[in-house]
Order: sequence, then C-alpha cells, then structure tokens
Amino acid sequence: MSYLIDTDYVADFLKGRPDAFQLLSSLSGDEIAISIITFDEVTEGISSGQDRQRHERGFRQFLRIADMLPLNRSTMRRFADIRGTLRSQGTLECHAV
Repeated sequence: MSYLIDTDYVADFLKGRPDAFQLLSSLSGDEIAISIITFDEVTEGISSGQDRQRHERGFRQFLRIADMLPLNRSTMRRFADIRGTLRSQGTLECHAV
C-alpha cells in the first residue's frame, strides 16, 4: 500500500514529535510519498524556522525514503475525492472559496 504524507506530519516528524515519529515509523515497510506542495511547505518552514541545518538534514534523510509526487489531473481528482469523503464524514472543515 502507498501513503501520501501531509505537511503537518512531516513537520512534526522533523521536530521529533512522538505521534508523527510513531506513525511514519509504522509505515516504513510501505511506500510513502509527499506532494510537491508538501515539499514546498516544509522547505519554506525550514527556511524560516529554528535549527535550520538540523531540519534540512532530517528532511533530506526523509526524502530518501519518500517519493515526491508531481501534481496532475489524476492526483488532483483523487485529492478531491478524499477531501469530499472526509468532509461528508465531518472530519474536514469546509471553507468557502
């Protein structure tokens, strides 16, 4: 199975937060990936955050085990399906555009 990891979990993993570390460690036998958007958000956070060098090293190590997926129509359609399901279950807030 393959998992797309959210920016918040990557950031928490880099900060050493136990819940994120436990989750990502439990997925280590599976394929994990991040989107190009997550790459950008994490990189921006590292650039403006504390302990930049340590987090850059950690992110480079993380990228050795995680693929980085480009955005395309298929990916965005799947994204919309998942968000719609989460929203209908009440686990995702809906913000008007």
